[in-house]
Amino acid sequence: MSIEAPSELAGDDGIDRVEQAWVRERPGIDVSSVGIVSRIWRIARYLERARSQRLAELGTDHATLEVLAVLRRSGKPYRMTAGQLTEAALITPGGISNRLDRLERGGMLKRSFHPKDRRRVDVQLTRKGVQLVDEVVSDLMDHESRLLALIGASDHAELRRLLKVLLAQFEDPGND
Repeated sequence: MSIEAPSELAGDDGIDRVEQAWVRERPGIDVSSVGIVSRIWRIARYLERARSQRLAELGTDHATLEVLAVLRRSGKPYRMTAGQLTEAALITPGGISNRLDRLERGGMLKRSFHPKDRRRVDVQLTRKGVQLVDEVVSDLMDHESRLLALIGASDHAELRRLLKVLLAQFEDPGND
C-alpha cells in the first residue's frame, strides 16, 4: 500500500463523489456521515490488510500476537489465568484453548495448574514468547507509524481524541 504525498490528495475522492450523488438525489437528508463512516471503514480495511501482511512477513498472525501481547502487557512475570486471558483478549473459551495449545507447542508459553485450585490454569510467557512479542510489536508499531506519517503531530493528537470520543459511544454507551 502506498501513501500519496499531501499535494496529490487534493480534490474529490470516491467517497466525495458518493456523498455528492446522494446530495443530488436526496437533497432533503443529511448524508454527511457518508464522508466519515465510509472513510473510517475503508481505512480500517486497508490498515487490517497492511497489519496482516506485515505479521505474515514477520512469521506470525493476529491470533498469535493477540494472546502474546495481552500476556506481555500484563507485566512481569507475564502470567495470567486462562480466564483472565480469555476476558482480556475477548476470545471465547474454546478459541483461547486452541490458541494456547498451539502457542505452548511452539514454546511461546507454558500452562500450569494452580497449586490450590486444579480448575485454575495459569498461562505464562516463556523467554521465547517474550522475545517474539517484543520483536513483532516493535516492528509493527514502526510499520504502522510510517503508514500514519502523513498526519502531522497536532493532527495526530486531534484524530486520536476524536476517534476515542466516537469509539466510546459504542464501547461504553452508558458513559455520556
